[in-house]
Amino acid sequence: MKSTIKTISGILLVIIGFGTIAGLAFPALSDPKHAGRSEDIRIVDFPFLKGETSELILVYFGYVGCTRVCTPALNDLSGIDDEIHKRGFEHVPSVWFVNMTPQMDPSSVQSWAEHFNQRFKSYAPTDKELQEMVHTLNLVYTKMGVEAEHMPYLYLIQKKGERYELVYIYTSSPYNRSLILEDIGALQ
Repeated sequence: MKSTIKTISGILLVIIGFGTIAGLAFPALSDPKHAGRSEDIRIVDFPFLKGETSELILVYFGYVGCTRVCTPALNDLSGIDDEIHKRGFEHVPSVWFVNMTPQMDPSSVQSWAEHFNQRFKSYAPTDKELQEMVHTLNLVYTKMGVEAEHMPYLYLIQKKGERYELVYIYTSSPYNRSLILEDIGALQ
C-alpha cells in the first residue's frame, strides 16, 4: 500500500513539474489570452508572395475537397476576414489558401478558395515548392493518396522592407478571433 501511494505521489510530482516547466518555457500555453498562438519569427520567401502588395498576409494550408479540417477552418477564416474589413484597418491582410496536393489545377484551387470568400487568393504549388514551404514552416501533414491529413494552422506574415517574415502561427481551431484581430491591429 505504501509503495502504491509513493508511486502515485511520484507520478503526480512529475506531472506538476512538467506542467510548471511548460508554463515557464511556453508562456503562451499558460496565458489564456494568447492560447492558440505561437510566436515564431522567421523569413519566408514563397513564390506566391513575389507579386503581393499587402503588408500583412494570412496563409492557410489545406487541400481542395477537404471537408473535415479545411471547411470549418476556411469558414472561420472567412468570418475573420469579414471582421477585418469591417474594422477598417489601414493594412488589410491578403488571405491565401495554399493547396497541399500539387497535382491540382490552379483554377480549381482558386474556385475552392473563392467558395469560402471571394477575396481569398490561392496558390497551387509544385511538389518542390510545397516541400520547401513544409520545411520552412515545419508544416505537419501526411499524404494519403490524393488527400492529405493536416493541421488547421493559420500563419500571419508581415512585410519587412523587401521581404516577408512569419510573425505568428495560430494553432487552435476554431481560431481565437479576438486574438487574431488584436494582433493585426497591433501590426498596423
